[in-house]
Amino acid sequence: MKRKDSCNRIYADSRFYFCLLVVFFVLYLLVTTLLTGRKNNLLITDTIPYDNDWIDLSGNIASFDTLMEKGDLTVINKMTNGDVINNKSLCFMTKNVYFTVYLNGTAIYDFHPAPPKVFGKSYGVFPHSVTLPVLADDGMLTMEIENIYPGHAGFVHSVTLCNGTAFIVSEMQKGVSQFLLCLIIFAFGIVLVILGIAGRYFAERRYEIMSMGAFAMVSSLWVATESPFLALLTGLPIAIHFIDYMMLAMMPIPLVLFTSYITTNKQSRVALLIGVLSSANIFASTLLTSLGKKDYHELLIVSHILLGVTVITVIYLFVRGVVQKKIRRGVIIALAITFFVPLTVALFEMVRYRVDPRGYQNRPYLQYMLFLFIFTCSIYEFISLSEMSKNSQYAEIMEKIAFTDALTGLLNREAYNDEIDSVKDEEVRYTVVMLDMNHLKKVNDRLGHAMGDEYIKKLAEFIKNAFGSDKSFRMGGDEFLVLSKYKSSNAEFQNCLANMNKGIEAYNREKKAEIPLSVAIGYADYNSSKDRMEDVVRKADQRMYEQKKTMNLEVGVIE
Repeated sequence: MKRKDSCNRIYADSRFYFCLLVVFFVLYLLVTTLLTGRKNNLLITDTIPYDNDWIDLSGNIASFDTLMEKGDLTVINKMTNGDVINNKSLCFMTKNVYFTVYLNGTAIYDFHPAPPKVFGKSYGVFPHSVTLPVLADDGMLTMEIENIYPGHAGFVHSVTLCNGTAFIVSEMQKGVSQFLLCLIIFAFGIVLVILGIAGRYFAERRYEIMSMGAFAMVSSLWVATESPFLALLTGLPIAIHFIDYMMLAMMPIPLVLFTSYITTNKQSRVALLIGVLSSANIFASTLLTSLGKKDYHELLIVSHILLGVTVITVIYLFVRGVVQKKIRRGVIIALAITFFVPLTVALFEMVRYRVDPRGYQNRPYLQYMLFLFIFTCSIYEFISLSEMSKNSQYAEIMEKIAFTDALTGLLNREAYNDEIDSVKDEEVRYTVVMLDMNHLKKVNDRLGHAMGDEYIKKLAEFIKNAFGSDKSFRMGGDEFLVLSKYKSSNAEFQNCLANMNKGIEAYNREKKAEIPLSVAIGYADYNSSKDRMEDVVRKADQRMYEQKKTMNLEVGVIE
């Protein structure tokens, strides 16, 4: 009831709605500004198609659609003049080709990057803007193009004359919304991984949470590297495409781990096998590319096969979990549709790429469905975390109640038993201190039980303050026990005893009670490698009673 009232107070608080208003306004402003700005881009200028009338060395008309199918090196020419090209740039898209652009025999743009071997040679689909020199008369444009991978045709397409800045900005704008979405999903993944690592009460659920977070990070980074946005932003297309290959090769590992845990098939050997094979694929492809034997693009089929097997395995584990009723109802409702649709489409897209690599263009709906899958799973995990947090808080409260003495706030006998059980197989050393308050019966009879409880609480306070971080227990009635980390011969231990006695003496002076507060103490050293705790407690208890007798004789009291 208190929790419900607390929630109602939050919802009734205007500050709650102001926070929501700020969040929604920021999102609305961001989306509408980007969309409106894209439709009314001030940099957009006239664009002239420029892919016609190119001639190859044989004198034939060159078609950019089949340009690189005739060989691994192609040279094409085009007559032009200053009236057409002045104040413009030659803009186009390429994939898997290196090239040089000449004007009247002089190289004006060269694209032959020399990255570290570990990155490979492919750079994906990348836009180019070639600034053309001012031309007074007619001139000859020449493009010398070579395939990066002999026998595998790359392409050049969308050749135009336009404002180069506008062209590059336009290509970046096409990937802005996708990049922002990737950024959000990546942040989701980081949060889930951190929660999985820090989750104290999540037990094995932390692996499910962490694997979902890892999958969100890997897949969002893969999608982000599929468009030219990051390559243009960083100016490192080959390095970005290397990340693309790595993320695709790594994707089966967190996906199959997440599915194994969420379908309660965590001991599945198939999942372990896929993890091992994916790791071996990453290692082997990196090694072969670094040695110059093969390239990631040529080994891409291995990643596709592994990802296809992973998708089939994921669907199988999910169906098996549903049939065997191992999956929680909430999982079935939340994830069933978003599980099957994106994964089925992913299989279809991989097959389509293998059939026609040149004709394949990335479809945004596959990426958005992947985002939908991650987002749904992440929301489910956050809801689960919220429930687990509530349950863990309740469990923590119940544990505190079970192990805490209600009167003094010290640990109780149950906590002592739990402590001894938890360290029985460890190498530990304690000084076991037994304490027993003197004359409690006399205090209760003469001064009342309320004063007896007051004495017990004050003694507990002095014990706790004196021994600090040591573990202090109320064993029952007027008996206390301390497990001190200091050896009894150490000065620190003796200081603890002195501080406790100073507190008691100060209390007695202040209260001037008819029966002063006093305590009998006995202690003995404990070494888990050679002592039994029961024997050490008995020895400390015996010494405490010996001191108690001595103290009683000094005041003429017999108990």
